[in-house]
Amino acid sequence: MKSVRSGVGYSDTTDSAAAGRQAAEKAMMYASTDKSDFTMAFCGGNHDPFAFLKAVGEIVGETTLIGGMTVGVITNEKIGYGGYETGVAVVSADDIRFDAVAVGNLSDGEEAAGVEFGRLLSEKSRLDSKGALFFYDSIKQSDPFAVNLASQLVKGVEKSLPIPHMPLLGGGVMKDYQWHEAPIFAGDQALMQHAAGVVVSGNCAFHHAISHGCEPASDYHTITNIEGPIVRELDGRPALNVIEDIIGAGAGDDWRQYSLLVTLGANYSDDPYGDFKEDEYVNRLIAGVNPEDGSLILFESDFGPGEKVQIMRRSNEKMLESARSISESLLDEVKDSDPFLGIYIDCAGRTSGFCGAGAEEGAFVQETIGAEMPLLGFYSGVEVAPFMGGSRALDWTGVLIVLSEDR
Repeated sequence: MKSVRSGVGYSDTTDSAAAGRQAAEKAMMYASTDKSDFTMAFCGGNHDPFAFLKAVGEIVGETTLIGGMTVGVITNEKIGYGGYETGVAVVSADDIRFDAVAVGNLSDGEEAAGVEFGRLLSEKSRLDSKGALFFYDSIKQSDPFAVNLASQLVKGVEKSLPIPHMPLLGGGVMKDYQWHEAPIFAGDQALMQHAAGVVVSGNCAFHHAISHGCEPASDYHTITNIEGPIVRELDGRPALNVIEDIIGAGAGDDWRQYSLLVTLGANYSDDPYGDFKEDEYVNRLIAGVNPEDGSLILFESDFGPGEKVQIMRRSNEKMLESARSISESLLDEVKDSDPFLGIYIDCAGRTSGFCGAGAEEGAFVQETIGAEMPLLGFYSGVEVAPFMGGSRALDWTGVLIVLSEDR
């Protein structure tokens, strides 16, 4: 017999307080509960985050709450990224514990913030802890543009979170497609340059799958000059020139075309020339280029000198196929338990409005996962999930998570 009550509510009214109130009321109604032990809340970039969060809090009451401002929202019935979409998920569970933590000063050093974040997560963990969810501000500053490096944040967390059985899953929020900084919600506060997370313990289980969507467009190239996220040379040549040779673009063109068309991908399989398997690749988005010296700016800094990478072509067909496949496989995985919440952390570049796909890949998640349980997702800057032996920052992915109650 299910003991967990959960629900998700949505609103896209332009009044921020009304949107928070409506989404929270619907979530509580669908959950058939008058209390929420755990709440996730997201609002679009055109809202007043303080008014939204205050209204949500008035409905859900005292609760463990995390979330943030985001490009768009995915629920059981709605997908939107126009700036006014909001989504709230509530969970009421007697046998599951949700312990929240938050840390600030990301812009002063992601790894140091990660070490403190991991320490706080460790303090809240127990023998029956099953996983940790977290969200952070993807953007360090918008002018000049700089990102908070999730790879460094995760590196710091894992230094002080020596719990190999507890997966770390999450994503970075951003306010809009102009890559503005966004507040993180932690309890009743909306905080800039923060990470907020929750350790989930008790009679539950985490299930997750990763949707990719790129395929190789070149042979392997060696990174011969790199400084943090700035790739200066591939094979001893300016990195931009190598990409131009492949996609045929000119250095004077808008740099956003590189982000739209290609990524750099590292193949972590045992056989680099074996059959292509997308789930053996880590792809890195190109956040910008510098035509003056031919360098590329990646969203992360975990590639190093000597790394073999391929120019990867974004494939809408692969993306749609992958979203459908992971939804079906994850639903099959949880069929012998009682799933109570689906969470989809989806790269903002994968919306059909941005990438030009003929369909919203989030719709496949709705049709499968959303048909069986409450579903709340948001469009992210970076995604984080366990990958090949440890938690890893990911780009151009959809991370699908299902929380279930053990029978």
